[in-house]
Amino acid sequence: MDIKHYLEIAKEETKAAFSNNKMLLLLSILLFVIPLLIGYFYADSISEYIQPMVDNFRNQVEEGTITLTTHSIFTNNVTVAFILYALGALGGVLGAIVLANNALFIGYFGADFDIIAYLILTLPHGIFEIPAIILATTGGFVLLSFILHFIWNLMSPDYSYLNLFDPYFSDVKISPKQRITAAFKKNQNKIKESFIFLCLGVIFLIIAAFIEANITLPLANWIFSLFGLGIT
Repeated sequence: MDIKHYLEIAKEETKAAFSNNKMLLLLSILLFVIPLLIGYFYADSISEYIQPMVDNFRNQVEEGTITLTTHSIFTNNVTVAFILYALGALGGVLGAIVLANNALFIGYFGADFDIIAYLILTLPHGIFEIPAIILATTGGFVLLSFILHFIWNLMSPDYSYLNLFDPYFSDVKISPKQRITAAFKKNQNKIKESFIFLCLGVIFLIIAAFIEANITLPLANWIFSLFGLGIT
């Protein structure tokens, strides 16, 4: 087994997934970044909406319902990622709302901290965790794109994907099975690209969970200690 060969294939497939879905990826980024900034800079205006979520989160941490271990953080984050993926696929609006809501929460939560302190407490794992949930959402959008294009091609078959001698073969004579096969063949790459985004998201979440549980706080404590400060 030539591992380098398969890694090269994976690299090319990943590049293709990003190249073919630039707009959906950009949409996911904007759906995260804009609410994140709103949550941080307009915390007072959205306090009534977000504060109950923050209080519930803090209570769960204090009660031990949510624990800051690699396993628990990874499990929680992957659950969110799969929810974002599924909602993005089942209805793009739902995925967009959940992604934006998560970003709003993160931005609002950070408004309680000095910006430098907040970055120190979030960047070590955030550089993996934030792209992960964006990628998972994008994967859901790509799968939704497959579904919509598949349905469209069922109604309007692409003859180049049908095993027919005559390219002007009458629609009436095309069987339902042929329509399904042709529509699937034309759009099957979307399924693969969707799973690439999801798998990348999960890999990033594994890294983020380990860093958040084992590195973020010790690193932050060390940095603050250099300036005679502590994490409160």
